[in-house]
Amino acid sequence: MALALALTVLGFERYFIQPRAEDVRDEIAKNSRALERDEQLLAGSALSEKGPSDAAGEMKKLEERLVSEKTEFLASARLQDEVSGMAEKAGLKLLTIRPMPAVKAGHFSNLPVYFEGSGNIRQISQFLRHIESAVVIIKVDKLGVNVTNMQNPRELKFKIQVSGLARI
Repeated sequence: MALALALTVLGFERYFIQPRAEDVRDEIAKNSRALERDEQLLAGSALSEKGPSDAAGEMKKLEERLVSEKTEFLASARLQDEVSGMAEKAGLKLLTIRPMPAVKAGHFSNLPVYFEGSGNIRQISQFLRHIESAVVIIKVDKLGVNVTNMQNPRELKFKIQVSGLARI
């Protein structure tokens, strides 16, 4: 009878408890992975809630840097003034500066300005640094630099087209 009881307990353990324990272990591992994913999702959602407010703040900062004049003519004149002032600070000699036709995109207008001049490479690079830190947003569309005098290769002729973004 003791032998039968021992065999019954061993059989019960081997065929009923052991497979059930493996199923429970697998289910715990699966639920643990799901819990980890949910925790990561919640941590990411806290960042995404903060993201739109940060993006709105960045948009306000960018909108403050748009050319704010009411007409395209005035906005283009402002952009020309900004560009000629930066060229003067960098020590460049401007020969030509003229506005190009504006390109409208919704509530915004892209205002290109073309200019030619001369200077050395250091002055041109200084001018480009001024463009990066300008009060208004200015983008370099085209840039061409040539050596015009082989006797003085440091004197370069440049052609640059920049554009500013305005809300019209």
